[in-house]
Amino acid sequence: MKVEERNKNAQYIVNAKIEYTKKLTESDFSAIKNKADIDNILKDLIEVNAKGFRGVVLTALVGMQLDYQYNPLKNFYDCNPRSIFEQGIWYSLTDHNIPCGKSDPLNVAKNIQELNESWAEGRRPQSAALAAVHFLREIVNTKSTEERALLENYFYFKLVKYSESISIIKIKEIAENTYSKQEAALKLSSFSLMNPESGALPQLLIGKIIKTLFSSACLIIYGDLEQKQIAVCGDDESVFGTNTTSKKPADIWVEYDKKPILLFEITVKKIDLKRLDDCLETLKGFPYLPNLPVTFICRYPEDVASIPQFDITKNYFIYKNKSFDFLDLSAFVTAFLISNSYLLGYTILQSTDTQDSLNECHLLFSFVKKKRCT
Repeated sequence: MKVEERNKNAQYIVNAKIEYTKKLTESDFSAIKNKADIDNILKDLIEVNAKGFRGVVLTALVGMQLDYQYNPLKNFYDCNPRSIFEQGIWYSLTDHNIPCGKSDPLNVAKNIQELNESWAEGRRPQSAALAAVHFLREIVNTKSTEERALLENYFYFKLVKYSESISIIKIKEIAENTYSKQEAALKLSSFSLMNPESGALPQLLIGKIIKTLFSSACLIIYGDLEQKQIAVCGDDESVFGTNTTSKKPADIWVEYDKKPILLFEITVKKIDLKRLDDCLETLKGFPYLPNLPVTFICRYPEDVASIPQFDITKNYFIYKNKSFDFLDLSAFVTAFLISNSYLLGYTILQSTDTQDSLNECHLLFSFVKKKRCT
């Protein structure tokens, strides 16, 4: 089978499964053996912000459809996960508004052959990684074709239901002249710091802000017919994994003419010399980069207290001939929100759904920027 044909088949399989399971109800799966256990496994696997583990399972299920001899527990990479996910599965998921990244399975299982407890150990969240192993083991060990199909369909059914649950929200729009931007910034930054979701929420928030700041920066080089665009990268990628394994220079970075010009690290954890060494080690994999400073957006100065001889009045630190800048996350959010040039309004979305692990109410946000480019 040619690569293009295989990827198209992968897209078709996922699309057909989603369309089919959308018509089903919970009662259609009553025949599943040990259904309560399967429910718990799928809850740990699907109802989390980390998309990589359900991406692994989805890729494995498609791989088994494409090749009936394929065993994802023993030879996960034999199905060419990057190709079938990025060029096939991803399109079906986005068409149906199911949350996903561009390379979900590779974020947590790059170059991994065996999916087992050893692979799951240390993954974050480990419960989701173990759930992926346990569900795939259940699939592989189920010999009945009908029972296996029922389990596969149940996975798609739960995935669709989860996607629908997090998209059902009540929106309360706030008029721009009736609220304090300082108060809005405080609430938004405080929520992201109190509920960091392993760093996912602060990275999402800062990523949205940086993208909004630069999205209208269309630069035309006079005398050149080419319009060069500023691009913000890494803002929609998983936080579960290191920059080294993900092969990216920073959590979020800004490119001009496809060349990095700004590097950002987003964290709500302690920053010490080991953290700076890790950053330097990552940058060794990008020898073509100019000697750019790295900007940490964190809880300043609290997070830098472990760095010896750090002068908090300067907001920067030179370490091994590398400049590290530090910005306070709350101050960064506030500075953005009070800038009317970029922010038209903000929305607080409230939901009674608890399935994304925040348990009671979720504060989400959306930014609407004023167009500045003509």
